[in-house]
Amino acid sequence: MTFEEYLTYEDGTDRRYDFNDGELVEVSPASALHNVLMMFFAFHLQLEINQSAHPYCVRTNSTEIFTGKRTRRPDVLVMTRDQSKQLGNQPDMLYEPCLLVIEIVSPTCRTVDTIEKRQEYAEFGIPEYWIIDFLLGTFAVLTLINGVYVEKIYRDNEAIAFHVFPNISLSMAQVMANI
Repeated sequence: MTFEEYLTYEDGTDRRYDFNDGELVEVSPASALHNVLMMFFAFHLQLEINQSAHPYCVRTNSTEIFTGKRTRRPDVLVMTRDQSKQLGNQPDMLYEPCLLVIEIVSPTCRTVDTIEKRQEYAEFGIPEYWIIDFLLGTFAVLTLINGVYVEKIYRDNEAIAFHVFPNISLSMAQVMANI
C-alpha cells in the first residue's frame, strides 16, 4: 500500500491503523484507564496554554505524525496553532515535528512505547517526549539535545520539570491519584 492510499483507506470497521513502510499495522483501542490519563494530561496542558496565552493546541489520540516511513498517533500531542491551521480540512497528519508528544505505556506495547517511539520521535526532531508508566509509577521527561533524548525519571512526589511547559506543577503522585 502506498502512503497516499493509506490516507484514504477505509475498511468499514472501527479499527485504527498505523502505516509502516507500505503495511497496515492495527492499533489496539485505548483502555478506559488510558483514556482517563489522556484526558488528564490534555486538561492540564490546555489549562496552561490558556493561562499563558501560548499559541499552541492539544490533540488526544487523533493527529498522526508521518516520519517519512511510518505513522504514529501519540496519546497526546501539542502543536503550534500554525501547524493546526495548516492541516485545514486535510487528513490530521503532521509532516514536521510538533512541540511535545505524550505516550502512556500500554502493558501490551511496552517496547513500542518506550523504545521504538523514542528512537522515531528523536529522529523526527520532537523536542520533548513524556512517557508515563502507571504500572511502574514513573514519569519520564525526555528532552531532545543534539538529536538524542536526555531522560529524567520522576517518581512519587518529586516535582516534574518540564521544558516546553515550565509553569506546570505536577508529580507522579498527583497523576496516580487521578486514576
